[in-house]
Amino acid sequence: MKIPENPMRIDPRDLTGPSSSQEQKGKAKDVRFSEQLKELLYSVNEKQAQANEEVSSVVTGESEDLHSAMIALEEASVSFQLMLEIRNKMLEAYQEINRMNV
Repeated sequence: MKIPENPMRIDPRDLTGPSSSQEQKGKAKDVRFSEQLKELLYSVNEKQAQANEEVSSVVTGESEDLHSAMIALEEASVSFQLMLEIRNKMLEAYQEINRMNV
């Protein structure tokens, strides 16, 4: 974005997005939204499984590291809550789009 010479006058063409070289760099890193959601779900599932393993090892007496088990449980809980909030926001956006009059 380039800064206009006269700050009182803003030309909409100056407020365009990234330049073409920046767009090309962005396309190389372009990841589909569905792939990002899959990665999020897999990471949440992985954290849940890791927390379950840590808790079961503490319960069975294989490990005495209660702190790491509690930390794993909290990480799993927070990641699950984040996933739910993302789902709720996506659902709200979908419902808002459905309510629009075309």
